[in-house]
Amino acid sequence: MKHVCLVLLCLLCVGCTKFENPIVGEKGPALDEALIGHWSAEKDDSRFEVVITRNGDEGKLEFKATEPGKQPETGVTRLITARIEHHDFGSVLDAGVGDKSWRYFRYEFSAPGKLTIYPDDDGFWTRAVHDKLVSGTVEGTQVRSATITASSEELRVLVQGYGAVIFKDEPVAELTRE
Repeated sequence: MKHVCLVLLCLLCVGCTKFENPIVGEKGPALDEALIGHWSAEKDDSRFEVVITRNGDEGKLEFKATEPGKQPETGVTRLITARIEHHDFGSVLDAGVGDKSWRYFRYEFSAPGKLTIYPDDDGFWTRAVHDKLVSGTVEGTQVRSATITASSEELRVLVQGYGAVIFKDEPVAELTRE
């Protein structure tokens, strides 16, 4: 299992790419019922907990990360899931007053009670904007960051065509159902 802080970074999806819209399925915003519940990951004395509940058509994700000698980090995000082809994707948006960019991840249930999370590949999105596969802007020369302005529908079409390469093959975390 990866370090608990990586789980926090993945679920908050702190990366260079920012998205104005979530990835949604053909029927619009949804929540995968299988995600509802209490999930956690531990390493050494660090612990990361996630509670996912339904909030209308989408989900509410509340997290708490604790590490020895540090104040616990907590937060709440909106969660929208989409099943496209044979893969499941999540989009999260900080529910606070901070950054208002959606962040993406791919997930799968790797075993009963085990949730494996895969981060998106920032480099893919930068190339996709450059190659005009998706609308957005790229800033910076050495460290480039992309802002994706495509609609949820445009993103779904892109994920249908490129889903296998948009998300990294190496999982960032495995959570266990409590």
